[in-house]
Amino acid sequence: MIGRMMDPNSAYSLIERLRVAQLRLASVALMVMMVATLADVFMRYVFNSPIRGAYELVEAMLVVFVFHGMSTAFLQRRNIVIDLIDSFTPRLLVAVLIRIADLLTILTIGLFAYAMITPAMQSYAYGEVKMDLQVPIWWMWAVALAGIAGAMVCAIGALIAPAASAHENEPRS
Repeated sequence: MIGRMMDPNSAYSLIERLRVAQLRLASVALMVMMVATLADVFMRYVFNSPIRGAYELVEAMLVVFVFHGMSTAFLQRRNIVIDLIDSFTPRLLVAVLIRIADLLTILTIGLFAYAMITPAMQSYAYGEVKMDLQVPIWWMWAVALAGIAGAMVCAIGALIAPAASAHENEPRS
């Protein structure tokens, strides 16, 4: 049927695929940053000829790495957590607190996305470009907004996932 709701398991599966794609993109960006930095330092100190635009390339890849790497932390609930009360409170309360944290994560990501839209539009309108590479800056904003949109979807995916999965595999102290 066309009007049928999507099964939560298949929705979570799609979100998991998005997470993996974003993680792979972030991994490639990290490798590009490392190779560019290594090559630039090597060329600078061995041949006294640094690579033109290496700094801007690393800066651009950092945007890709950060904004596309976030989704994994959000979907798998691997944010920094201080579990002071988890050991002596009922599991139900811990599950409720996890849901509250998921909602706060979604709200925070939404706030970040909202705050990013105006400078992204201004960058596009003004035609700003990187100094050495002459690459338009708006594409970095587009990549960041796409990454934060994926992170938002993954944070929503964490909200629909079972709350107990947050600390299931971690030892209790």
